[in-house]
Amino acid sequence: MTFLLAVLGAVLLIALLSVFLLWRRETRRDGDRASWSGLALPLLVVVLGGLGYLTLGYHPETAQWLSDRRELSDAARRVIQGQPPEIDNNNLSAAAFARVLQSEVVREHQTMDGWYALGLLYDQLGAPAQAEEAARQALFLEPDNDAARLLLARSLIQANEGRLTDAAEAEIQKVLEAYPQHDGAWMLQAMAASRAHRYELALRSWQALLARHGEGEAGDLLRQGKANTERQLAKARQLDDLRITVNAGDVAAGGTLFVFLRQGEQGGQPLAARRVLVERFPATVVLRREDWLQSYPADLSDLRAGARYTPAPGSSVDEAGLRVAPEPLRGSPLQAELTLGQ
Repeated sequence: MTFLLAVLGAVLLIALLSVFLLWRRETRRDGDRASWSGLALPLLVVVLGGLGYLTLGYHPETAQWLSDRRELSDAARRVIQGQPPEIDNNNLSAAAFARVLQSEVVREHQTMDGWYALGLLYDQLGAPAQAEEAARQALFLEPDNDAARLLLARSLIQANEGRLTDAAEAEIQKVLEAYPQHDGAWMLQAMAASRAHRYELALRSWQALLARHGEGEAGDLLRQGKANTERQLAKARQLDDLRITVNAGDVAAGGTLFVFLRQGEQGGQPLAARRVLVERFPATVVLRREDWLQSYPADLSDLRAGARYTPAPGSSVDEAGLRVAPEPLRGSPLQAELTLGQ
């Protein structure tokens, strides 16, 4: 704050001096005697301008930004050049360093190392959109950099709540094509594919890791991941293409139908849900793997299916007044038949 006031004071002093010199020159040109009272109005304008900035135009975070830039700009330039920052990490604010680093990278230092470091910071701060943009800038400068490509894939995954997307998978595959034994790429794919219920792909990834790291503590952890994926895959195959048929009596079709799964009498977020437009009743809705909002439950014996419906197409679930209380799934394969209004 002291530095900012000093800068503002210097600017006001220069402005006052300029006004004085202009006033003095004009009065001499006209042959009049210089009168200090003639300076009152311009002096008042300059002073009010300074006060207006301090009270209205001054952003409360400006002083902190200027302080951060003074303290961190040298470290940011070293990072941009691919060198360690040489600062005390215990007292370093990742958010402050990200702001300073971004300012330096954007203004004048367009390097892969700079953009990559910026992306890592945003990834650490939980800002996947900014991390993705930084990763793309890094790849633009070095298209074959596998670290930047994995950062891009991780950003796309984080933006999708940790689930693998087609775009992220494509980036991971590019890394694996160039480096078939890249453990980081295999691990990222294994975990994100599991979250996306793509268990076959996750299982292949765990197996690739175990082929090289089957011994010791690392091998035990990898086997646990593989075993969990195998359990989830077995349940997925039991629940694949689970069909829920909804009858409606005299209710007109053409609206929005929501079907969902719960376990027992539990409330809150359903295990799985799907929204469809209904052209006619009875309507059969197939729940797919991507419709699951949570992991498969340990016990499949108490799964229940429910439904809600509104005649208005494109409506939200809160507007769906016609409903069916959740009923147990039956048969093999598991299925349910519901009737609206019951």
